[in-house]
Amino acid sequence: MQFNSEDRVLISSRALKRLGAASPDIALSVLDGLPGMVAFWNRDLRNVVANKAYVEWFGRSPEEMVGMHIREVLGEDVYTLNLPFMLQALAGKEQLFDRTLVDQHGNTRHTQASYIPHRNDETGEIDGFLVLVADVTERVAAEVQVRLSVEQYRALAASVPGSFVMLFDRDLRYSIAEGEALEEFGFSSVDLEGRTIYEALPRWLAVELEKRYLAALAGERSEWERVRGDKIFRLMSAPVSDRDGEIFAGMVIAQDVTFRRRTDAINAALGEISNAVARQATTESISDLIATNLREIFRSDTAAVVHFIDRDYARIISMSPSRPENIPDELHWRGRESSVTAQVARTSRPALALYTEPKDSYVAAMQADGLVAGAAAPIYHDGELWGAITLNSKDVNRLNEGSLQELAKFADLLQVALENFKALSTLLDQALADPLTGLINRRGLDLRLEKQFKLELYPGQSISIVTIDLDHFKQINDDFGHHAGDRVLRELAALMTSIIRANELVARIGGEEFLWILPDTSTQQAFCAAERLRVAIEGHDFGLSRPVTASIGIATTTQVRNLSDVIIQSDQALYEAKRSGRNRVVVLDAAQGE
Repeated sequence: MQFNSEDRVLISSRALKRLGAASPDIALSVLDGLPGMVAFWNRDLRNVVANKAYVEWFGRSPEEMVGMHIREVLGEDVYTLNLPFMLQALAGKEQLFDRTLVDQHGNTRHTQASYIPHRNDETGEIDGFLVLVADVTERVAAEVQVRLSVEQYRALAASVPGSFVMLFDRDLRYSIAEGEALEEFGFSSVDLEGRTIYEALPRWLAVELEKRYLAALAGERSEWERVRGDKIFRLMSAPVSDRDGEIFAGMVIAQDVTFRRRTDAINAALGEISNAVARQATTESISDLIATNLREIFRSDTAAVVHFIDRDYARIISMSPSRPENIPDELHWRGRESSVTAQVARTSRPALALYTEPKDSYVAAMQADGLVAGAAAPIYHDGELWGAITLNSKDVNRLNEGSLQELAKFADLLQVALENFKALSTLLDQALADPLTGLINRRGLDLRLEKQFKLELYPGQSISIVTIDLDHFKQINDDFGHHAGDRVLRELAALMTSIIRANELVARIGGEEFLWILPDTSTQQAFCAAERLRVAIEGHDFGLSRPVTASIGIATTTQVRNLSDVIIQSDQALYEAKRSGRNRVVVLDAAQGE
């Protein structure tokens, strides 16, 4: 028995929660009829609900199961094996894996488990995960599917908000059509049940669906999407088989994925915008990025970023697509508040409006382009109203109170992204640091070389690259343990930091290998500095029973463009120091070609 992708869509965590809030008899009827074991666990890994198959497998009663920690149910060994999958599910990533378990009778059974994260619709946070466990030992999925009655399908479909479920036979006649999302498509159960697709649907739609339905009856699954008003639906057609595996019907499932898709798109857009801020992009380019993402996320006909000069005057910073000639870039309202932009400027609150009367030139220009509805949300800077993000649509159903609330949330998140530049920079700095020594890592070194030294090095100035590698470091780890090796690396980093000058840079570029950049430093000066470091390392007490030494290679250049080559030459000099006996400094003067 195996949960396929259709099962995982049908048995969603949202459905489970809605069923749990419904009549207990209906909830248990549906849950106990589902193909396999089903349970929902919260963020504390405690059980919220479980079906009969689940509690019987583990030899528990329903009363015992609720509130139990998953460790108590699975046992320590299985819990330890499954914990990484649980953490991934709580991080928002669906998990699918196989596991061998022993049931309450001591029988070894092979199972397939799915951990499906559940996102709270109000907070947007993951508040738990749904566990679907199928016993694939006896492969009874088809038998369970057949046992699900028409009323159970109907009860489940009615319990899942923003979705519908339809069953059709080999004559392409609907036997079940249930779910609140049917209304979004302009249908009802009465319109569809008992009728073929050609009797119930427009001919163009019936022709399109016939291919998908026949494919489902032939054993194939297919997915597609439909946009209805401001909502996005994912539809799936799939076969329904009896206990012998013979396909006797097909199923269509529709699910409202608007919130999920929009949330994913908003997070991606905010990341892109934050990166642009971190790069210190111009206000105009960041505004262009915001407008473009807004239009794509909310599927509006236009999107804009507007800056308020005062309550009656504003300027369009950016518009997607490009601002038409008939729409001015400077907006004057003079007390007339027909546009959503003007309403935000006057009230500092999100606004939604239908453009029925052209009370000002801006609205008249939008109406001339066929735009009939608008939505806008305020943007603040340093606690003051700075401007607004706006959407306009040619479809009166595209923008509504729901999309206005999401636009306002996006504006709040955008505000954080724009104002947290310092915090973002700190996070980026941490990503460029070596966690053991606190020095910058190779990626951080590459960025510093590109941004700092290549800009500051003037023609004729020399720059020296010093590569340091500890001698016999593997032997230190083998003889004294890795904790001692880590201590040596940390103390070496501290020692080097105390020696370098303010304009110099040291990085950890490998296990025991470090790079020291000395700008405006000749070969002789670099040699003297490196020799002081070598002597300091040899004389430092690292807490071992023998001294620690280092081999050092140096290369120098006055050609900034050859800096990467000089690093290679410095590494070659290091290799020569190792080859010729270690604990010494070897110089390769790239400027002299020696």
